[in-house]
Amino acid sequence: MKIQLDAARADRGITRPGRSRPVRAFSAATAAFAVFVLSACKQGENPNAYAPPPPPEVIVANPVQRDVVKYLTYTGVVAASETVELRARVQGFLEKVHFQPGQRVKAGELLFEIDPRQYKAEVDQSAAIVQATRATLVGAENDARLARELADQRAGPEIDALIKAARRDTVVAEVARAEAQLANARLNLEFCRVLAPIDGRIGKNLVDPGNLVGRGEPTLLAEIVQATPAFVYLDLSESDVLAFRREGQDAATRQDQGNSHPCELALADRPEFEHKGVVDYSDPKLNPDTGTLRIRTRFENTDEVLLPGFFSRVRFPMQTRQAILVPEAALLQDQQGRYALVVNDKDEVEARRVEIGVLEGSMRVVEKGLQTADRVIVSGVLKARPGAKVSPRSQPENAAGGR
Repeated sequence: MKIQLDAARADRGITRPGRSRPVRAFSAATAAFAVFVLSACKQGENPNAYAPPPPPEVIVANPVQRDVVKYLTYTGVVAASETVELRARVQGFLEKVHFQPGQRVKAGELLFEIDPRQYKAEVDQSAAIVQATRATLVGAENDARLARELADQRAGPEIDALIKAARRDTVVAEVARAEAQLANARLNLEFCRVLAPIDGRIGKNLVDPGNLVGRGEPTLLAEIVQATPAFVYLDLSESDVLAFRREGQDAATRQDQGNSHPCELALADRPEFEHKGVVDYSDPKLNPDTGTLRIRTRFENTDEVLLPGFFSRVRFPMQTRQAILVPEAALLQDQQGRYALVVNDKDEVEARRVEIGVLEGSMRVVEKGLQTADRVIVSGVLKARPGAKVSPRSQPENAAGGR
């Protein structure tokens, strides 16, 4: 109170005796500070009060409605169209290998050589036996003919004619046996040269030159695999078989459909179904133990990308229908399943449980839970939580949503 009186006196130019000018200046500053504090208290302002942050910005987009194709998807393993095991069919020492492991070979191409000297000698021996028995046959035929003429003219005994005829027939049989032995010897000599029975890619030689092969059993030498075309065998459930048969009946009048149902294949490293094929075989009956039908899908595989043993996903296009799609990045998952974050008319976030369908590129079909008018958060979902306010911004055209 004294400070205020002093300030008032100072304003009127009144000073106490003995007071200096510095004291009067300090009194004036103190009075001004007191007026500021009283004014601030009257207005109720607090410069350190908490100010909430603005709502986070998110990108929203409406679900898209368009035609999608319903697919039946199965998993299987790629199989070769032909596989041949090359085995030694005769016993002998392996002399030469005429290929590089992994190369492509043509049918009839020479692959292995087994020492042929023993079998060539057997061919020569059998050929000599054939020649000798044929010469014997000539003499036996002449004797039989002469004995028969003498017996018919009653110049010789009948029994002699019969004996000579039997001898002739025996020699005929010996000639046939000798010719068969010669054919077998030539076949064994031919087996010394192991040829490729089919076109394909050959694996590593399992026996090196110098080893004895074919002793006691046909030794496995190598394997040839033909993967053009490639096959995938699948076991379809009974319900899907019925759907296939109905689809085939509906497509019978379509010229572009043909008699084979089309299919598509995707490998493990890519989500796209890049390889096109057809169903070219199905078992004639359903397996009653498993309730499935074995079918075979065929892929031309001219680039040989599909190797036998590859894991693959095969899908079969069925009917086309209207569906709602959202970016796959906009769908979240917890222990209860899949859901999407939607911004309502109050700019508040809501969690919508959805039932999803097939994946169409970067878009996912939503069977239930969303409408085309919903504003789905497609970017910034990690900044939004159900019940909180956000600042929605429409997604730019042709932009992909992300987290």
